[in-house]
Amino acid sequence: MATLSGSRAGARSRGAPVRRIERSGPEYPERLTHLYDPPERLWARGPIRLPPDRMIGIVGTRRATEYGRRMAHDLAFDLATAGWVIVSGLAYGIDVMAHRAALEAGIPTVAVLGHGFSTLYPPAHREVARQIIRQGALVTDFHSFTGPERNNFLRRNRIIAGLSDATLVIESAETGGALITAELAKGYNRDVLAVPGRVT
Repeated sequence: MATLSGSRAGARSRGAPVRRIERSGPEYPERLTHLYDPPERLWARGPIRLPPDRMIGIVGTRRATEYGRRMAHDLAFDLATAGWVIVSGLAYGIDVMAHRAALEAGIPTVAVLGHGFSTLYPPAHREVARQIIRQGALVTDFHSFTGPERNNFLRRNRIIAGLSDATLVIESAETGGALITAELAKGYNRDVLAVPGRVT
């Protein structure tokens, strides 16, 4: 399991202190107050302040096809260069492709984690996470030593949907987390978009 230190001392040694964002504080995203279950506080690492003006969630399956990965990259890159901040969950497949495209475009991206900062899941995305800390933000509502349990990832989806002006689904299984995020976005009265199969 890869680690990202949750302590302030450890975080500073890597150049990015952990910020505690209270619901009553000035940095707390006003958009999250519209949720029926807003987090009481967030923890964030990275230079970007929440929330940027225009944010779009890009979500999809961890088992993305080559077509899905290409669409995630191309759409995220184009949206990023048009001034949109990409929000996703740093998962395998569609999520990480969207983050990488934003980083490639030189635009901030926000990764919402399903665990605390004492660990990183999946470990394979540690370098992407480090780039996001330099160029965007890692965000979580979980305490430092909370592990990557399945229910935590379902819970973090409400933050992806809540932060975003719209949620774009690239590919998803019928019962996938991406569709849960889309349903949450719909419930928050946000736009929900989807990529049809084989637009090319």
